[in-house]
Amino acid sequence: MTLLSLRPALSMMLWQRFLFWGLLLLIAQQLAALSWRLWLPELIPAGIAPAVSAPASPPVAARATAATLTLFGLPSDGRMPSAAVNPALLTDLPLTALKLRLTGVLASPDPKRSIAIIAKDNQQFSRSVGEAVPGYAAKVTAISADRVVLEYQGRYEALRLYDDAAPPQASGGEPSIAQLKARLQSKPMQVMDYITISPVMNGNALIGYRLNPGKQSELFHRVGLHENDLAVALNGLDLRDAQQAQQAMEQLPGLSEITLTIEREGQRQDIYLVAGDD
Repeated sequence: MTLLSLRPALSMMLWQRFLFWGLLLLIAQQLAALSWRLWLPELIPAGIAPAVSAPASPPVAARATAATLTLFGLPSDGRMPSAAVNPALLTDLPLTALKLRLTGVLASPDPKRSIAIIAKDNQQFSRSVGEAVPGYAAKVTAISADRVVLEYQGRYEALRLYDDAAPPQASGGEPSIAQLKARLQSKPMQVMDYITISPVMNGNALIGYRLNPGKQSELFHRVGLHENDLAVALNGLDLRDAQQAQQAMEQLPGLSEITLTIEREGQRQDIYLVAGDD
């Protein structure tokens, strides 16, 4: 069930706010994962990055490749990576009672290169297989596209990327932006119904983030975005530069408006999004 089906009469302004916070959430997760592991090229095994299909563009963009490591573990073509984990560890496991939240997964065909982004007490940490989770005597045993397996007190437990519970509904009228933000934090996969984002590489250099609509594409287009737009800057900060990207990530929680600079058919354009009042 999507947010659109819950509230079909939401105003366009509210959905623009939803996309604003969703886009910030995705960018924040991507930047966090990249900065925690020093920078994206170190995570990508040679020879596994498929070419990005994009409209005719300058030679550099045409040679760009998209990393198979994406925010929620799905390559840009939607297929699940075949991470070499023990299937028995990924099924029929009890959900962990630890006060942790899985907010993102960078799943790789090489288990040693997979990363789980785990939140505890409003802080996020990146962990690989074999590493301890924050605050508990538990360690990550396996990472798949939608969950991680933890070993805790001699048994295996699952920490899922999202649960099956329906998001809270507003008591009446349209949900506030605060409620939309809360929904995105608790069920980050929902924003993928509207927008997808994946890092794009040229050799070992990050050249931007490819933006495309999700299965609910109307909102994506109505805010001025086009298929295969390449996000390169946020409020004037270059997302391809490690230091500036880190600065952008630090600013994200307090932003109420953003200017997203994208490259489209070889030309740069600015897309302006505002969150509005709660």
